Amino acid sequence: MTVRNTMFGFGLTILAAIGVAPAAHASLTLQMLPSSIYQIGDGSAAVSLGHTVYARTNLNRLHAGGSFNASCASPYTGSIPGERSLPSGLIGFPNVLYVTIPESLPAVRIMPGFENVPAGSILSCSYAWTARAVEGTYTYGIPGYNTTYGGEARDLGDSILFFMYKTAGDGEPSRGCIH
Repeated sequence: MTVRNTMFGFGLTILAAIGVAPAAHASLTLQMLPSSIYQIGDGSAAVSLGHTVYARTNLNRLHAGGSFNASCASPYTGSIPGERSLPSGLIGFPNVLYVTIPESLPAVRIMPGFENVPAGSILSCSYAWTARAVEGTYTYGIPGYNTTYGGEARDLGDSILFFMYKTAGDGEPSRGCIH
């Protein structure tokens, strides 16, 4: 048997194996783990916030992250935005990535404009969050036939309700009651 015949037979064997093999699925998973979202002390503009994105795949390339926007239903206040993402490339499997958003948790941020909120007010606020994970894409094959593995993407998003209280004029924690 010649080398040419051997290579042709080998090529047919690979083509047959690829043709009957099911496409690989990388089984990408994505979860979001929230921090406690709350105002730190009555009358304070400080807000504790943040979340962690957990992503996992059996491929060696993974990118995960997310964003947030904390805001109150008030003409006096602004919003607190943030985002972060990280890549991961591993030789070993599974590939697991934890991304904290913002970088350190628990995070404390100041609600802009809160000092202008009238005394005795209760503000309804929300922490709108997103989480995203994307795995690497690989294409294998021989001329005329290719199979793509991976490339899956997952997105999550929702919001968490919290309240901010502006103390009445006497500085007592009145939960919005004006004395």
